This record gives sequence, structure tokens and C-alpha cells, in this order.
Amino acid sequence: MDDQFDVIIAGGGPAGSTTAAYLAKSGHSVALLEKAEFPREHVGESLLPFCYSIFEDLGVLDRLTSLFVRKPGVRFIDVDGRSHTTWCFGHVIKGPGALSFHVRRAEFDHELLKNSERLGAVVHQRTRVTGVELEAPDGGVLVTATGADGETRTLRARFFVDASGRDTFLATRMRTKRPHRELDRAALSTHWLEAQLNGGIDEGLLQIVYLGGEKKGWIWVIPVAHERVSIGLVLNHAYIREQKAKLTAAGVEDWREALYRQELESSTFVRGVIKGAKIAQPLAFNGNYSYYSERKFGDNFAIVGDAGAFIDPILASGVYLSIKSAQLVAKALHVYLTEDEDAGRQALRGAYDAINGAYSLVDRAIELFYNPVSINFAQVGGAAGLLHEEHKDALAAGHFLLAGDFFENHKKYLEFIELLQEPRTFRRYKKMVIKDERGDSATCGYTHDAIFGAIMKEMAS
Repeated sequence: MDDQFDVIIAGGGPAGSTTAAYLAKSGHSVALLEKAEFPREHVGESLLPFCYSIFEDLGVLDRLTSLFVRKPGVRFIDVDGRSHTTWCFGHVIKGPGALSFHVRRAEFDHELLKNSERLGAVVHQRTRVTGVELEAPDGGVLVTATGADGETRTLRARFFVDASGRDTFLATRMRTKRPHRELDRAALSTHWLEAQLNGGIDEGLLQIVYLGGEKKGWIWVIPVAHERVSIGLVLNHAYIREQKAKLTAAGVEDWREALYRQELESSTFVRGVIKGAKIAQPLAFNGNYSYYSERKFGDNFAIVGDAGAFIDPILASGVYLSIKSAQLVAKALHVYLTEDEDAGRQALRGAYDAINGAYSLVDRAIELFYNPVSINFAQVGGAAGLLHEEHKDALAAGHFLLAGDFFENHKKYLEFIELLQEPRTFRRYKKMVIKDERGDSATCGYTHDAIFGAIMKEMAS
């Protein structure tokens, strides 16, 4: 292992791999240290259309197209199944970028990691970063890491990037990690085989089912392969604790699976999807996953992706937030490494203004989803005059938000959301809402071959 680099990155997930890829493309020496051996399982399988240009830029678009299911939009459904709205990205995005992806994260993350290596990054898997000295005696940073052979090495770099995901390497050590108290939730998920592909699932639509009241949660249904769906359940921790006590008192041995099945059966739509289906893998539990770091960068370090913040996955925003943040940070680091450090730090401040704005926007949009007084994405229509001129109505604004327009226009969207939080404005909005017939359908107009054709050809070959 070499011991001198421009940048050392801890973590090989989408944030780390994307940062490494962009830096390596720009001619910088990069070491990426990943504790696991890829492929490894991970949650977060549905991506946003705004990822498309980054995949194209990284040179992985064709490969991803051959491997994964395409995603034309998202359908929100009330738990009783009586109301739903289909949001098709093609209504506001023209061209091939209107189709996003549903991915199997183990394979997806591995593709990004391999691509960073192809572009010139030095990748060491099964190598855990155990320490970092941000103020080394003779400048730069010193990173200690333990490899697969059990040997600990010290590496030197001009800059350190923490992309360690939920390990939150730097935020934990700097004591800047804080829980997101408004999003005290947990998730249960697994894959199912032989499910009924209803409501546009066979056309690639992500399905989101509201679970209101004390549950404060939702169910996702994602087609991740031709005959395989991912179904996840997100619930408020207080409700989980209450149900755990009830199920345990009733003598239920596996309360998590019982709770999972109980809540899936509570939805008319999901009940139809899983009728006759079989669970394909062990149930995964992810508890209290919402947090943020109060500090995300300094003179010679930056935190990207889930290492800096993780919020509710309802908008399927996680991967895009991670890779777009990584792209912005990598561009700022290019300035840091090629011009001068002061200019680089100024570029980093600009990058994190956009990053923090995007996370704030997603945070507020999630609050909008969970707020029972506000908009129900399963019932919303269109309304004119509430956003900037580019978006002709609030339905279009919703489409852009769900597609991933978080960074460049976050201030405009935040103003829009703040307007809707004001009771008088919201009452006016509700009166203006006109049901848009496009949202009544369970289709975005794509053929089965457009959604599944490429992966079927890959399987056949």
C-alpha cells in the first residue's frame, strides 16, 4: 500500500466512490479505504431521475441500464386504497433522463466502487480506518488503517474525506452527531417473490402507502427485478414499542416479523400485492436512522453522504443526495489541490451552502409528507401561481421535487413549502386545487420492455 496521496477517503459507498471517481478523473491521487468486501447488502433501492446526468458523467450509465429495473415515477396511495396519485417524471423531464432506476444495492454500490478504481483511484477493501490526525506535525493529515491481514498502516494526504456512512467516523469522534428528533422512526424490510404486480408495479412505479395516525409511517413496494419486489415498512418508534409489548405479551416469538406482516395486511393495496407471495430473504431491521452532523467540513476534511446526515427515505433521496454532494465536494477539492487552499476552502463553503440547502429542503418536504394537516401526496392535484414561473403549477413543483431538484432551486422550494405551512395560504391552496387527470392513472405510459427489457436481455446472455 502506498502511503502518500492527495486525498484519502474512508468508505466505498456511493458517496465515497463518487468522490474518488471525480477526483481521479481530474488527475489527483486518491486512496479509498473500505471496511467491507463488496458486494455487500445495503438498503435504499429506489433512485431519482436527477442521478442520471451524474451516472452519464461517471461513465456507468450503460452498465446500470443493463443491470437494473427502470423507474418512471412514484404512486402514493392512502392506506384504504381509495385515493392515489401517480407522479410521472416524464411530465416534467423530457428525454431518457425521465427514467430513473430501481437497483439492488449490493450490485449497484459495487459497480460504482469498481468504476472509481477504473478511473484511477486506489481502492483497498477489508481495510478499516481506525484513526485520523487532522493536524499532522508537518502538515496534511495522517490516517491509520487496519487491512485484511491485520496489519495497521499509516497513510498521509493533503485532505481527508469521511464517507463512512452510518459509521459516522468523524462526526462521532468530533462529537457533532445529533439525532433528528422529529424523525424517530425505524424500518423493517425484505424481498418477496411471486408477488402480484398491481397498480403499475409491472411498469416500474415505486409505490408509497400512507400509514396515518399514531403510526406516522408508510410502506414502500419496489420492483427490484423481473419477479422480485422489495417491501419495506417505516413506523414511529413509539408505535413500535407499543406493538412489541402487545405481541410479546401475546406469546409471539418473532414480534418483528409479526408486526411487519400485520402492518402490510392493514393496507388494501399491499395485501393484494403479497397474496400468495413468499418472503425471499431474512427480514432486516434498521432502527432510529435519522441524524445529522453539526459540522461537515474544515480546513482539511469534509464529510459526505450518510456520514454527515441521514434522514427519512420517503422521497428516495438518499443516493442522489450522497452522489450529488460528492460531486460538489470533489469539484471544490480540485480547486483546493490545483489553485490554493484558501480558494479551495471558499469553494468548499459554496459546495456546502448548496448541500445544506438541499438537505434542509428534503427535510421540510418530509415534514410536509408526515404533517396530517398539510398536503397528502396521494390526493394532491395542481394549483397555479404558487411557485416561480418555470413551474406552471404546484403539481409540476411536486414532480420536480420527487425527481430530485434539491440543489440549485432549494431556496425557491423552501419558500413554497413555508407558504403551505401558513394556515391561511394552505386554505387558499386547497380551494385552488384542481384534480389533474394524469395523476388518476396507475401508468406512466411505458411498456414492460422499456422497464424490464434490458435486464431480461442481460439475464438471457
